[in-house]
Amino acid sequence: MTPLLAHHSFLAEYDPDKQVTITGVVTEVDWRNPHTHFYLDVTRAGGTIEKWKFEGFPPNMLLRNGWKKDETLQAGMKVTIFGWQARDGSNLAHSRQITFEDGHKIVSGPPAGNGGARVPQ
Repeated sequence: MTPLLAHHSFLAEYDPDKQVTITGVVTEVDWRNPHTHFYLDVTRAGGTIEKWKFEGFPPNMLLRNGWKKDETLQAGMKVTIFGWQARDGSNLAHSRQITFEDGHKIVSGPPAGNGGARVPQ
């Protein structure tokens, strides 16, 4: 028996009008199909830590965009991720671009919806 993998529409879960730019420390990178996930600890005013989860491209798409598994994004790295927040307002977002501390950027997921959204420069 073949396992069934569920796949959802961007617009079903994420709001293209809720752009977020979140800076934090990577705690985990999950390279599983159908989508990769990146987890960040985000320190807020007063020292509280928010846990964020970002959805990204499938592993094969990351590789095609120049990623190297276990090298490009690693636990302990401080990064800024641009994306779109979940419709329910939770600490879940669909990633589009990751900016590293040295300023270089890499694509981590598709544009919102059908590609109409732009990545900030």
